[in-house]
Amino acid sequence: MARIRICKDKECHSAATTEGYCRLHYLRHWKDIRDEKKQKAAKKLNQYIEYICKKHPDHYMEVIKKNLRSRDFDGRVGNLFDDEGSAAPDLPFTGPDYEEEVEKLIDQLKVEKDF
Repeated sequence: MARIRICKDKECHSAATTEGYCRLHYLRHWKDIRDEKKQKAAKKLNQYIEYICKKHPDHYMEVIKKNLRSRDFDGRVGNLFDDEGSAAPDLPFTGPDYEEEVEKLIDQLKVEKDF
């Protein structure tokens, strides 16, 4: 038997369709939801970099560059640091110009001398 979820918004009894909200309240909270997703993505990326720096202190830049070039980067980082336990769709580098973005970022990577 399928269950119908109710909208997260207070005093709304409509069925939830997207991100736990009904259509009206999803549109109303869209900016907050988007900002929250960006913050989670940045947090996961920071956790990933800290993890790599601890695991490979001597050659962490090479490991990060190698991982960024791999196609399953989003899935691996999502599985490593996901709070909800599912793959995270909100990680960066998911658009059609994925490879161009990655190559630009890798070319611009610099390590500060006092890091």
